[in-house]
Amino acid sequence: MASLASHASHAQADAALTGRWLALFPLFYLVHIGEEYLGGFPERTAELTGLPVTPQAFLAANALLLLVMAGAVSWSGLRGGPGWIAVALATIVLVNTALHLAGAMLTGSYSPGLTSGLLLWAPLGCLVLMRARQKLWPVVVRRGVLAGIAVHLLVPVVGMLFVLLLA
Repeated sequence: MASLASHASHAQADAALTGRWLALFPLFYLVHIGEEYLGGFPERTAELTGLPVTPQAFLAANALLLLVMAGAVSWSGLRGGPGWIAVALATIVLVNTALHLAGAMLTGSYSPGLTSGLLLWAPLGCLVLMRARQKLWPVVVRRGVLAGIAVHLLVPVVGMLFVLLLA
């Protein structure tokens, strides 16, 4: 019986992670993409990779990723889905921020997206991860972190597909 009560409290904790915090992910994503776009991220990526990253490919890829993120937020937040989704989103934004920071440090210049990453993504990601560690089973947190890393590894693949399709 204690196991059922414990499971129920973790299910409620999952729900506690899915409310207003998750709604900030798509909103902050729009701000982040705006900063990247206006800061010349497509051009900088093209320069660093040698690929023809057009603004259209950049915006199309990010529109798709925004829809995926909004779907994940909807599934988790509105339908009481699993808490690992919140952890995955937090992991994605923290990895993204870390990559912007590393890029800025390696090149000695501003990385478009760094400011919104540090001011919006990092605090939101840290808050969600701290809350998850308090409220969720460790296996759920690990699942979310691994899913977030896996998804972030797919982001450049999606970007490249759009570059190839729209070149």
